[in-house]
Amino acid sequence: IVYNEPEGLVMSRSGDECVVALCDQWYLDYGEEEWRKQAEKCLEKLNTYGSETRHQFEQTLAWLNQWACSRSYGLGSRLPWDPKYLVESLSDSTIYMVYYTVAHLLQGGALDGSKPGPLGIQVSELTDQVWDYIFCNGPFPTTSSIPLEKLDRLKREFKYFYPLDLRVSGKDLIPNHLTFFIYNHVAIFPEYHWPRGVRSNGHLQVNGEKMSKSRGNFMIVADVVEKYGADATRVSLADAGDSIEDANFEESTANAAIL
Repeated sequence: IVYNEPEGLVMSRSGDECVVALCDQWYLDYGEEEWRKQAEKCLEKLNTYGSETRHQFEQTLAWLNQWACSRSYGLGSRLPWDPKYLVESLSDSTIYMVYYTVAHLLQGGALDGSKPGPLGIQVSELTDQVWDYIFCNGPFPTTSSIPLEKLDRLKREFKYFYPLDLRVSGKDLIPNHLTFFIYNHVAIFPEYHWPRGVRSNGHLQVNGEKMSKSRGNFMIVADVVEKYGADATRVSLADAGDSIEDANFEESTANAAIL
């Protein structure tokens, strides 16, 4: 029989040891030859603010292949062709930034969608054909109840703010989510709407250790400012490090700045 196990010990966030299970699964065909060429073309023009980030993207494009993209529980979008499954989180939400360009007109201040935004458009009116018209230069959706002037205003907002100038995220997402972000942009949008920049950053450690709630060394900005004040916090962060390397917030530096 075919037998699989993890390359090393894998622990879940709940503290349980993970095992391999054979499940029904859907895959995204990353690495398909023509699609990969488009992704590589996008990367060539992408500002990565450093060679290390670019090299990581190149390495990922070289090996990334079929990616398991579905799961049976949790938060996320339903797979359109198999709605009993959800799209797993790294594959989901790779182009959500296009929605930011029109969110203020569709939602206003109601983040939960409880009332329509300034244009008075209902969620049920936002069909695939409507989104294609706004984001992908698709034909006017003749069956839509939304007036042309409202659709054109949404399209104008999108074209004003796109392409995306800069995406900032952690270096651990280059081998997956950020590469998916490139793949899905080139699959859906014309070249003049492909992203222009990705800046990846390292993680912030505290006293030389990875931040962890279980270790008790997890700190957010508000906690640090309350403990050391804004000035000492700024000095310590400036001293901590920058770029794709992990930075290290030393509490002794903050104390020294106060003294």
